Amino acid sequence: MRRSLMKEQYMRILTMTSLAALALGVAACSDETADRTEAAAESAGDDIEANLDATGDAIGETMSDVEQGVDSTAKDLDAKADASAEKIEKDWDNDKRNDAAETQ
Repeated sequence: MRRSLMKEQYMRILTMTSLAALALGVAACSDETADRTEAAAESAGDDIEANLDATGDAIGETMSDVEQGVDSTAKDLDAKADASAEKIEKDWDNDKRNDAAETQ
């Protein structure tokens, strides 16, 4: 009976030691997983930041191109408007001269 009691105590100690070792292994694994997760999150954050920077640069370049296009178009329209105004004024003056000549 004494031997049975010692064997039972030995089994309890062995079980508790096994559980403690398992808990330490899980804790170590959890720390490693946490470290890997943190590293992955930092990497993803860096990628997002780089993509946002690239997107901002692309938008800035596009806006610059749009601004140049608008300026160019505005200058072209202004020149065409001036030419049209001159033509209308010349036509008006010619019509006045023709009307004056016909009435004489």
